Amino acid sequence: MRRRKVYPLKLFPLLLCLLLLLLPAGCVQDFWPQISEEREEEKKVIPREEEQKKEELPEGVLALLVYFPEGSGRYLVPVTVTLPWTEGVARAALEKLIEGPSPAQEMRYGFVSYLPPNTKVLGLTIRDGVARVDLNSPFLHYDPGKEKAVLGSIIYTLLQFPSVEEVELLVEGSPVEELPGGAVVEGTFDRSWGLNLEVAEEVLDFGNTSQLRLYFCSLLGGNNIFYVPVTRVVESGEDLLEQTLNELLKGPRPGSDLFSEFPEETRLLNFTVQENIVVVNFSKELLNYRGGLAGEENIKNQLLLTLTEIPTVEKVQVLVEGEKVTLGYGTSFHDPLPRPRMLNLLQ
Repeated sequence: MRRRKVYPLKLFPLLLCLLLLLLPAGCVQDFWPQISEEREEEKKVIPREEEQKKEELPEGVLALLVYFPEGSGRYLVPVTVTLPWTEGVARAALEKLIEGPSPAQEMRYGFVSYLPPNTKVLGLTIRDGVARVDLNSPFLHYDPGKEKAVLGSIIYTLLQFPSVEEVELLVEGSPVEELPGGAVVEGTFDRSWGLNLEVAEEVLDFGNTSQLRLYFCSLLGGNNIFYVPVTRVVESGEDLLEQTLNELLKGPRPGSDLFSEFPEETRLLNFTVQENIVVVNFSKELLNYRGGLAGEENIKNQLLLTLTEIPTVEKVQVLVEGEKVTLGYGTSFHDPLPRPRMLNLLQ
């Protein structure tokens, strides 16, 4: 049996002195910063447990989505607001929309509300999938040029609830046939009212199109990343899931204020559907992302938010060249992942 050499303790001071004599002073100075940088790099990796805690709410607190226009007015952005628990969640969400962002949130992120502040919810009922909302007459005093954003913010704030499939708009108890900006109201509104609508250049026949909901990133108020849904109208023909994935990889349209963290050269190799789980296999170029932990999180959330907009998809399993991977800053794709519970949480 090979014996391990044991050095007497009294030799350690001598060895230390020899080491200091052999190393030039500059080498020692270069050595310690390297260790410091490595330790600092380790601190940037946020454990998954800490991220999950961000989505936990105290008892008695309610998280609701409200759709606010961002500063330029080009996009409606879904944001999560926290309110005291109440039974009338749909009404609470609508009243928060009317109230608008707090002054601090407006200053920090640039969100605004186009609804007149003296708008009141006179009634709100949900029956057979239809949310019937009755507003007072001051509601009609909004800027006609902002009409699309006004309607979209109301419609999608209410469509977040599983029990709501359509929205009917009343003013002082009566249906409105035409709104101040010229929109003609015929019956109810549903998801065909495109949220942040854009039309692909190749679309020529609008009778043969599909609407895809894609999520891209936006920097608001400096360096705050928000996920923005875009409804892209494309020609029908391909499988809906395949078409959604390919359009997501294409990224935002040219001239958009939005961006995507997916590297441009990333390709969809294949995908399978196993019950309510979609297994997506990307090419190795996916690993060429930039932006550290934030870049990883953006890729994950863009994908999860986009695919779970398809009603049959509950979770997503990501593969790279057929393999399960953990990205460099700790984002794991080893298990199927669900949709994030809270989207764009306002602080």
